[in-house]
Amino acid sequence: MTADEEKLYDELRNLGKRLHIPIPEAFWELEVRDENGRVIQRLRQRSHSWVRNAYNHLFGNLAGKDLDNSGNYGAGYLSLRDTNGYIRAGNGPGISDAGLSWDGTTYGYRAPAGQDEWGILVGSGTNPESFEDHILQTKITDGTGAGQLSHVQSEGHSVTWDAPTLTMKNELVRYFNNNSGASVDVNEVGLFPRGYIIGSSAPTNYMFARDKLASTVTVPDTGQLKVTYTVQLTYPA
Repeated sequence: MTADEEKLYDELRNLGKRLHIPIPEAFWELEVRDENGRVIQRLRQRSHSWVRNAYNHLFGNLAGKDLDNSGNYGAGYLSLRDTNGYIRAGNGPGISDAGLSWDGTTYGYRAPAGQDEWGILVGSGTNPESFEDHILQTKITDGTGAGQLSHVQSEGHSVTWDAPTLTMKNELVRYFNNNSGASVDVNEVGLFPRGYIIGSSAPTNYMFARDKLASTVTVPDTGQLKVTYTVQLTYPA
């Protein structure tokens, strides 16, 4: 992100505040520690890669409109594509928690230890970002084998209010331990909520954001990766 691009984001945020238009923003940070706990690499970048799933979920909730049942996905269709590639729709505006909590580790962005199907996930793929992405190109799975990382339970939500800027922020944090016997390269990161389509009998996983890293992050053997996603919204003045 260049200084000129960041200036445009500042202008957009201020316009949203003045015109009462919600402008959601997101940032991610990857921090690598070696076997002694020493920080050896840190990469932070603005996330500008919300995919079609996130847009359709947002529109359905803001507009109060159920997902359509056309069986189609793409421009002009209000449906979701899950991580298995299936097109999902139902009697509701998007995914929900079926009356349970988003703050736990069963639904939403938080995931329990060992879970590599939802939550914050990382991968080794190097494909450019695409608005139509619904999975990581090459997901790094949970485990201690070659090329794997042990997925730690997601940290609890950390919500803060910045009074001077009228901004609400939520930090989502997840750790990954490398016990594979060799270094593991990370090139992509994503946000994957888990929830129900109203009327479905089982929860499903979706991608809402995929970010291609500006440069490779290498987690050494016996090292640890910390991934932080910050989602924020500035309120009207």
